[in-house]
Amino acid sequence: MDQSPQWRNWHTAGMLAILAALVALGFLIPIRRILLLWLLILALLIFFTNIAAHGITGRFWLGWLVNEQYRMSLSRLQMFLWTLVVLSGFLSAALLNLRRGEFDTAVAIGLPEELWIAIGVSTTSLVASPLILQGKKAKQTNPLELKRSLGLAAGAKLTAEDEATAVGQLDRNTGPDQARLYDLIRGEEIGNRNVLDLTRLQNLFFTLILIGSYAGTFGSKLVAVAGSLTPQSFAQFPELGASNLALLSISHAGYLAAKAVDKQPADDR
Repeated sequence: MDQSPQWRNWHTAGMLAILAALVALGFLIPIRRILLLWLLILALLIFFTNIAAHGITGRFWLGWLVNEQYRMSLSRLQMFLWTLVVLSGFLSAALLNLRRGEFDTAVAIGLPEELWIAIGVSTTSLVASPLILQGKKAKQTNPLELKRSLGLAAGAKLTAEDEATAVGQLDRNTGPDQARLYDLIRGEEIGNRNVLDLTRLQNLFFTLILIGSYAGTFGSKLVAVAGSLTPQSFAQFPELGASNLALLSISHAGYLAAKAVDKQPADDR
């Protein structure tokens, strides 16, 4: 199978170099600097993802956020952030255990049930979002709504470039380079693409606050285990909390329900 037109040998080499650096850092940085190790692992995983995205989409920064409509996707951001925190944390904890001679139990690190559910909720949103939007792609674009969203007069003629900004009822950018961060909080359809979507904004707030606070809790525990007077292994991720999980689930439910509602009238031509 042919590779992506944007993919070059340096993409492959760069990704392999990052994997090697992840292993090397784990044995070069002192245990007392475990927080620095974790932050470097976070940075390297982000860089790895950006290189892969550039090789496929031609866009380096945040290319992994771009979805099929060439918009930055909120569900992609949520899935990536949870994966980033958990994977980098697991790798840091496993390296800590290995440095302390816990060879048999280095990766025997437990994840609380609430954390698994949170990851599952984000995964469900990532999978369910395109399924919900699939039917809207198949519907005919309402030309009056398209003109209104573009600021055109009702009697104006739509050009091919104008029509390319819509796929069915959905908003669409013309390429990955057109994706912007404000896509995360504006409507996805022709009828509301110029409107702030409060369900998306709420979901973004909950995601950033919850993941940020959990990352801080994990970092504190990692430092405490590494700096303990009596050497011990890192055996369990911190609890997420049932109330936090409930907030996340309610936010995602509202986010997905809002996707199912049509934001533009049907084309009556």
